[in-house]
Amino acid sequence: MKKIIWRTILVVLLGIVIFGYVKINLKSNAVYYAKNMPRGEGQEPELVMLIDNLWWVNNPYIEGLKYDIDGTRYIIYKNKSFGNIYADETNYVYLDEKDNFYRFNRRFELLAFLDYKDEKIDINSVDKNKIVSEIKSLVQPVIDKQSEPLINLQWIFNLVYQDEFK
Repeated sequence: MKKIIWRTILVVLLGIVIFGYVKINLKSNAVYYAKNMPRGEGQEPELVMLIDNLWWVNNPYIEGLKYDIDGTRYIIYKNKSFGNIYADETNYVYLDEKDNFYRFNRRFELLAFLDYKDEKIDINSVDKNKIVSEIKSLVQPVIDKQSEPLINLQWIFNLVYQDEFK
């Protein structure tokens, strides 16, 4: 009877350790996995995963780049920033050097655009690809510094997030 109890405890503890390792691995390597996952057109999973997991991923020192991980998470470079805001759901915001404010959802659809005077502008007048390109140029050095994980769990990451970015 004692052997069964000890084996059960050992199996449960081993399961907890494995689950914990997998969870930490997926969070700390989320950007690497997002870069290498299948995605639908217009989807930017590496940008979403970078901001969502900014506390977990490698935040390398890059001249002029700052990380704000208190509450909302932002990457700031000079007069530009990219981060998230919370309402009923998480939204991602980009503030350019002219203080124009762009808000995206997780599927990276442009939801709102406010100019520097806080006037709402029709989102159809905005070149979304240009804005996404600006965001990528802001955060690309951070994305490039993410290393390949020691144990690659890409298949688990794809199972968890693939449907979200189709």
